Amino acid sequence: MIKKIILVLAMLLCISCSSVEMKDRKISKYFTLKEATHSSTAKRYGIKNIPNSSEYKNIVYTATRMDEVRKALKTRVYVTSWYRNKKVNRKVKGSSESYHRKGLAVDFKIKGKAKYIKKKLDKAKISYDQLIYYPRQNRLHISF
Repeated sequence: MIKKIILVLAMLLCISCSSVEMKDRKISKYFTLKEATHSSTAKRYGIKNIPNSSEYKNIVYTATRMDEVRKALKTRVYVTSWYRNKKVNRKVKGSSESYHRKGLAVDFKIKGKAKYIKKKLDKAKISYDQLIYYPRQNRLHISF
């Protein structure tokens, strides 16, 4: 009887775990899959912004790199754009070769002035492929 109760409890636990949305899953110390795949454009047009397995691996890799960025900046990083599937990328008029398409680029903001981030990243010896500062939005684009 006790074995049956334990089995039922275990099954209920598994069912409740699987009902938790996968997007809320942490993919690194500081980031979730939800942050990486959120897109107001996708939401507006009813597009599901879901990565395939290789894009997902890139997103997880990028999340670990973004953990380094966050640690170097010593402040919270607010993601404005990360992964974009083909449809979303087309809607935002992104380049077909955009690293956002692969999950290897992140646009983000921080509290305060973003223009000093390059100095902080260079001081922390964080390597990146590209770092672009958009002063009008006080936002950065980083790709790995």
